[in-house]
Amino acid sequence: MAKVEEFAPEKLSEADLKPRGRVQLSPVSWRDQFLYQLIPDRFSDGNEAERELFDPTNPLRYKVKDKADWMAAGTKFVGGTLRGIKSKLDYLHRLGVTTLSINPPWRQRPELETYHGYGIQNFLDIDPRFGTRQDLRDLIDAAHDRSMYVILGVVYNRSGNNWFYRDENNGSPRDTMPYRQWPPYPVHGWRSSTGESIPEITTLVDGVWPEEFQNLNWYSRSGEIASWEFSYWEDVLSAYAEFRRGDFYDLKDLNLDKNEVIAALAKVYQYWIALSDCDGLGMDAIKQVSPQDSRQFCTAIREYAQSIGKENFLLTGEITSDSMAGPYIDIIGRNLSAILDIMHAPNKLGAMVKGLVHPKEFFDLYGENNLAGQYRQIGLYHVSVLDDHDMISRPSKQRFAAHSNVPNLYQQVAHVVGVQLTMPGIPAIYYGTEQAFDGNEGNHDYNVEGGRFAVDRYIREAMFGGAFGAFQTAGCHFFNPDHPTYLRISAIARLRNNQDKIGKALRRGHHYLRETSFCNYPFSIPGQGELVAWSQILFDTEVLMVLNTHGLENRGAEVTVDTFIHPNGSTMTFLYKGDWNHTELRYPPENQIVSVQHHNDSRASVRIDLPPSGMAILV
Repeated sequence: MAKVEEFAPEKLSEADLKPRGRVQLSPVSWRDQFLYQLIPDRFSDGNEAERELFDPTNPLRYKVKDKADWMAAGTKFVGGTLRGIKSKLDYLHRLGVTTLSINPPWRQRPELETYHGYGIQNFLDIDPRFGTRQDLRDLIDAAHDRSMYVILGVVYNRSGNNWFYRDENNGSPRDTMPYRQWPPYPVHGWRSSTGESIPEITTLVDGVWPEEFQNLNWYSRSGEIASWEFSYWEDVLSAYAEFRRGDFYDLKDLNLDKNEVIAALAKVYQYWIALSDCDGLGMDAIKQVSPQDSRQFCTAIREYAQSIGKENFLLTGEITSDSMAGPYIDIIGRNLSAILDIMHAPNKLGAMVKGLVHPKEFFDLYGENNLAGQYRQIGLYHVSVLDDHDMISRPSKQRFAAHSNVPNLYQQVAHVVGVQLTMPGIPAIYYGTEQAFDGNEGNHDYNVEGGRFAVDRYIREAMFGGAFGAFQTAGCHFFNPDHPTYLRISAIARLRNNQDKIGKALRRGHHYLRETSFCNYPFSIPGQGELVAWSQILFDTEVLMVLNTHGLENRGAEVTVDTFIHPNGSTMTFLYKGDWNHTELRYPPENQIVSVQHHNDSRASVRIDLPPSGMAILV
């Protein structure tokens, strides 16, 4: 393991950009990876051996007795660490995960509860609640030893709540002010480690660090964003839109008009690449950065990464508007590598799997008659997302499994991930999905806390338990490698990750939505609640996926396959069936086959029957 310096530089000008120890080379293609997003504070504290494993057959055993305490715990740091993440690498590796996507671990204000990592106080240090700089390097080295990659979450358009505005009416310090374009608001003072306004920064936990960020002209000082959308007269790419110049609540916006600010932010993360050997950066709230500023930052990062041998360093961005995604994707490598597909696709994916919409509402996202569909079909430029730590695409904060009473829920959750793993793109799941977490803001008790406040806490359950465990529990953990959802995701991921023709077809193949026929009706694309099928074809290999989108009833149909790849009288073999037992999921039987039938119209098909929420994969 490489050793890194214990203390952070106090000046950015003193930051050493020489790589520490070995440099992990980039993967050939990020389409070959399976991402797992986690929040360091909520994933693992490394002490799970001191707690019992949650028993889904007895969910009331660890149910909290005082819901108010449980709710309050969710708004604060609860104790997850970088060492805890390292202790769970084998658990993730067995699941089939190849890349960790970790929320920002950078140092936060000591007196504020910004457990999510986006309120940065020191850009060159690790928050001590998460661990040390060495812990981060050790985690990434240990991941690389398992042929896994690590993407670190960053934010480069704002800092934490590190200084106060001065109220122009009474001169008092204020965390926020109403948005105004110009002139910049005056500043009252820096925020101390105890939350008071002070005229000078005297310790490393006061104000903001490194020193260069103590230049108040580096901040827009425009007050808090009130309008998150464009006005009809505004240029959608303008750097001067309100949500690109205002503060994100009380997190202070950095003035990206100044080239030296973007250059400084780029050097911050070049420093972290050198120190940690990370393999990519996941950038938050890219919509709040203009495409021009994003390009400048991304170019500086990518050039540095290439200079040290990371030729395919991943730069992903979270954009909350489909209409804006295009300008941020640059196929010649001057901007983002890929976009997190977090707007409409997660909802359409979830609704399709639950049989709530016509399958074409989801599969048309991959249509080649529009640019977004072409990007998705290629698979290089989009990260497929189901759940994430914000869930901004949904009218209420809730995971896929929330409010569900289907009998095969664990299979349904596994199989919505199965769709991600067998479609073009870079699949990403959110921690806890493999344990069928059902966090949702319906857990909020308005008798305890009036008003809709911090409801995103309920989709950020503590995997290791503690005071804010999933399913309204405390004191038990959820790292269960025998969970039915975990086993099924692992079985499907194993197929995708293999370096054989099947794995390559799943990762690199061309996607085809398949027509089906049931009850002797003509072949067509099935409607909602029916058996839906799709293929991934690479040269002479077709992998066929079939999913029962009905959660309560069996479904069966003749499913179209490629006539030329499958001559009359040939067979297809089941690689996966959701109703296999635990042993079969781990060691798939090799003799389960189905015959290919050729029809008078030259169509070829196979007959597939599945239980509610069932899925099968054949080759």
